[in-house]
Amino acid sequence: MTIQAALDEFIIDRKVKGYSDYTIQSYSQKLPYFIDAYGPGRPISGVTLDSLKQYYLELSKRDITSITKQSYIRELRAFLNWCHEEGYIQDKLPDKFRLPKAKRKVIDILTDDEIQRLLIALSGDTRIKLRNRCICLLMLDSGLRLNEVISLTVDNVKLNDGYIIADGKGNKQRVVPLGRYTRSILTEYMNPRARPVTYSDSAFLTVEGRSITRTTIKQMFRKLKKQTGIPRLRAHLLRHTFATYYLENGGDIYTLQVILGHTTLEMVKQYVHVTHKKLVAGFPNYSPMDNLVKWKGPQYEQINNIEIDIDPDELPF
Repeated sequence: MTIQAALDEFIIDRKVKGYSDYTIQSYSQKLPYFIDAYGPGRPISGVTLDSLKQYYLELSKRDITSITKQSYIRELRAFLNWCHEEGYIQDKLPDKFRLPKAKRKVIDILTDDEIQRLLIALSGDTRIKLRNRCICLLMLDSGLRLNEVISLTVDNVKLNDGYIIADGKGNKQRVVPLGRYTRSILTEYMNPRARPVTYSDSAFLTVEGRSITRTTIKQMFRKLKKQTGIPRLRAHLLRHTFATYYLENGGDIYTLQVILGHTTLEMVKQYVHVTHKKLVAGFPNYSPMDNLVKWKGPQYEQINNIEIDIDPDELPF
């Protein structure tokens, strides 16, 4: 079997297994670079570790970031894993072809002032303004991805119970809780009497009553950038902001992992370092010793009714 035929079969397999259109598009756009470099008519069985190393060297010549290189290699590893499982290649090459290290960018989030400007820009009585406010709040207050907002259905919005069911990556569903404010805005938008007559089960609709698309949301952010004066405004910025504020407000990293839909803690750990200021400032509220020893003055502490004489000059701080 040629490598091009294997790729065509791989794409069909991903579609049959219910992978998202965005994931399929990513495979279709990035894998052909390797196919062209290797040779579309050559047999898939001939791919070796040297082939992969040569491809990486070719990628390195392109004017792309290290994170983009990682995404190209990640898609290729998924394809080669599938080829190994199908018996088209004997060696499990991805085990020997590791992802290149990427320079991790500092997480950028919205400031309190920018969030206020965004909410002001989203205010208004029109149906579209209300829809856009709901979309942004689901990203900013619950950490939803762009695709998860698009794929959200009416049946998966559980307003009475205070959560939604999001269709995450790999077609995996998860429960995502809603804040009180977001829940109230969603309740207003989801009112059956206000919804147009439509055959779509999507939670969010266009003016014509059709399901929103990625283009719908991109156009929304394009307008919001001008209205708010925040040129870096985008869907993932809202998700980053949610994750950071969630930790700063006392949320734990393990629950955050579940809410965001990450399979490991590695992606979640990136938010920890940007919250250190509030973690340090708020630590006395959670310090085991501070909560055990209730400070009553410069001279004495009482623990379990035992008075301890303390010389302030001997304190280590």
